[in-house]
Amino acid sequence: MYKTLVIVSLLLSFSGHCADEKDVLKTIKKFGKELKKELKKGLKKSATEAIKVCHMKAPEITLKNSNEKIQIGRVSLKNRNPNNVPKEWMLSYIDDFYRSGNKTGYKIVDLGEKKGLLKPIVTMPLCLKCHGTEISEEVVKEISAKYPNDKATGYKTGEIRGFFWAIYTPTKPKKE
Repeated sequence: MYKTLVIVSLLLSFSGHCADEKDVLKTIKKFGKELKKELKKGLKKSATEAIKVCHMKAPEITLKNSNEKIQIGRVSLKNRNPNNVPKEWMLSYIDDFYRSGNKTGYKIVDLGEKKGLLKPIVTMPLCLKCHGTEISEEVVKEISAKYPNDKATGYKTGEIRGFFWAIYTPTKPKKE
C-alpha cells in the first residue's frame, strides 16, 4: 500500500509540471488579454503613457502568467525590447510564418523533453500609435528614451509584429 501511495504521489508531482497544448494556448490568450487591457488603459491617457505601461507592466504580466508548467514571453525580429530577441529554436519557425503568410495559426516545436509554441502577434489598429508608419514626434522621443535600439515600427494593420512563445513539458499521452 505504501509503495502504491509513493508511486501515485510521484506521478502526480511529475504531472504537475506538465501541460498540454490547450493549457499553453489558454495561458498565452490570458497573457495577451491582460497586456492589451493595460495598454488600452495607457492609451486612454496618451500613447506615451502606453509606452510607459509596456515598459513597466509587460515584464510583470509576463512573469505573472509564467509558472512551473509554462514559461511565456514575446519575441520579434524587429524587437523594441532588447530582451525580446528570438532564441535559436524559434528562427526557422518564424521564417516559416513569414513565408507562408499564416496569421492565425501556431507552431509546436519539438525541443526534446520540452515543447515550444509560437503564436503570431497580429498588428491591430491600436498598435499603430507606437508601432505604425506615422508616429508622433512625442512618441518617437519616448520610445527612443526607453528603447534606444528600437526596431519595432513601420507596421500596418494585419502584419505579423512578433510572436508569443511558450516552453512547456508536454503531458504524456495515456496508453490504452
